[in-house]
Amino acid sequence: MDEIKRLERQIRELQEELQKQNFQAARMRQELADENLRKLQAYQAEMQTNLDRHDKEVQKEYDRLLKEYQDSVNEELREQQLQMNDEYQKLLINTQVKEREWQEKTRQLQQLIDELKKSGVEKDKVSSQEARKYLEESMRAYKNVEKKPHEKFFPKRLHNYHNAIREARTMYESGLNEAAIAISISAKSGVNRLGYDVDDEFDEWKRQYFILKNKVGSIYLKLNDEIDIWGKFSGSHTRKKEDKINGQKAVNFWSKGEYGNICNQIALIGKEIALAESEGVESYLKQDKSMSGDDIKKYIDKVDELEKKFNSLQILYKNQYEASCERSDWGERIIDFFTDELNLLWIESESHFRMADENTMNSIDYTGYMKTFFGDNYETVDMRQWLELVFANASDTKIFIYLIPYEKGTMVENRIVLYIDFSGAVNEEYSKQIYLHICESIGFEDNGIIRYASDVNDLKNNVNRTLSDTGKSIEKKIQKMK
Repeated sequence: MDEIKRLERQIRELQEELQKQNFQAARMRQELADENLRKLQAYQAEMQTNLDRHDKEVQKEYDRLLKEYQDSVNEELREQQLQMNDEYQKLLINTQVKEREWQEKTRQLQQLIDELKKSGVEKDKVSSQEARKYLEESMRAYKNVEKKPHEKFFPKRLHNYHNAIREARTMYESGLNEAAIAISISAKSGVNRLGYDVDDEFDEWKRQYFILKNKVGSIYLKLNDEIDIWGKFSGSHTRKKEDKINGQKAVNFWSKGEYGNICNQIALIGKEIALAESEGVESYLKQDKSMSGDDIKKYIDKVDELEKKFNSLQILYKNQYEASCERSDWGERIIDFFTDELNLLWIESESHFRMADENTMNSIDYTGYMKTFFGDNYETVDMRQWLELVFANASDTKIFIYLIPYEKGTMVENRIVLYIDFSGAVNEEYSKQIYLHICESIGFEDNGIIRYASDVNDLKNNVNRTLSDTGKSIEKKIQKMK
């Protein structure tokens, strides 16, 4: 019995020492993040205050600090930063020594327990009251850990100790008090150690959860703020709720549904955060479907990816809108010039923005925008695509002009394709004159944005999908007009 108590005392002292050293190591690691956290929280409050002014510098600094804080709580980075700290190094070495010693004492205790089980007798006379005391201590330790979200971090581990405590109770009820004490001590030691490990994992989970919550909050504010930015950009800015909704539809339309897609993905992550907040993180983590630490890290990576995508989208969709406005403006100038100055016939029924395909017509971003701004009987064209104009001269020669958006990264540039359907031989001089008249009508010199196509088949077979579709469209129009 003396050997059992000696091992119990040594194991308890080692556990307490390990807990103390682990706490010191965690404190040293956390100190690296605390300053960043204070700055982050200050900038978060400032960002909210300056939101109406769209203070981009504050937003930029907040994003930088959020990334810095994320890095500073990353375990791998923290360890790298602390490698040069002598005090930390000594602490780690000492902890490793204590860990090995704890494992050896635990092994010795387990060996003693196994011997007691095999012998089936008590080597020393131990009172039933003392055995009961140790059994109750192990049960209290078990109940303390049971309250924690242990299953999320160490599935089924506590169940093993439950079986050990039941075995100790059986030994106690059979009068094998020494064996009951040994098993109880071993179970209590294991349960306490599990409790420390659960606390460490839970602390790390909360740190990562804090980062996720802030990142989601940051991009949510950006997404919401973008509607006001769009309103000022497009000249439709008001504080009416209806105009806010219309603004969302407009941004979603011009971003080709990407804005709504990002909003939906952020909302799904936000819904999980809201569930954790409403139930409390400890209760939340006891659910089987709650986020694990790895899930949170994946969500953080996903939010970073969505934010990067949104940052590009903020530029791209506005350029797409401006390019569409420019195509409309160019189209009106060309029509006015060709009808007034050249006396050409404008074939209005064949002149319009590209007809929307089936997928576009069924998409929420398209239908929501068109119904809102053009009513239920809107023409099924897509202003984000090319603008096609058709003219005819006195000889019934058809002139096809396509104003096409060309995208490269976040840049959008309008280009023009010209095709003239001569009934006989190609008139190069006439083609050149039409080409120059297009330049004159839109106020551009010959800068390479206009492409003259002499053969529809060449256009159809072009590797550029848009030019190929242009050739197919011209061919259909020619066949339709015959």
